[in-house]
Amino acid sequence: GATGLTSRTTASATANGLANLGSANIDITAAKTCALLKIQTSHAAWITLYTDTSNRNQDQSRSEGTDPLPGSGVIAEFITSDGATVSITPCTIGFNYGNPIDTSVYLKVVNKSGNTVGTGITVTLTYVQLEV
Repeated sequence: GATGLTSRTTASATANGLANLGSANIDITAAKTCALLKIQTSHAAWITLYTDTSNRNQDQSRSEGTDPLPGSGVIAEFITSDGATVSITPCTIGFNYGNPIDTSVYLKVVNKSGNTVGTGITVTLTYVQLEV
């Protein structure tokens, strides 16, 4: 059954102990399909959001500044300064295309802070759930 409209909410995850320019894969539990409104990072980072883990794995060797190919499973990507918040305008629709489809948002995080971040890089998404 329908649950009605939902309010915007946040969800986050942390990529722990990244050396400068090191990368890590993290998953944020959010929604099967959602309108992405804002992303915030605790440190300077290159963040890429994917539809599933298979596409995230296939994209690991793509260099910064190279556009992903159409249909590659990249939903959005951001390069942030230290502790930046980026408003996603216009908002982007993100969705899970994993098997099984669940509420995971798949990310790759690359540390661009210039230092090892022992406390980790936390990524927070602000979104509105669109699918139950």
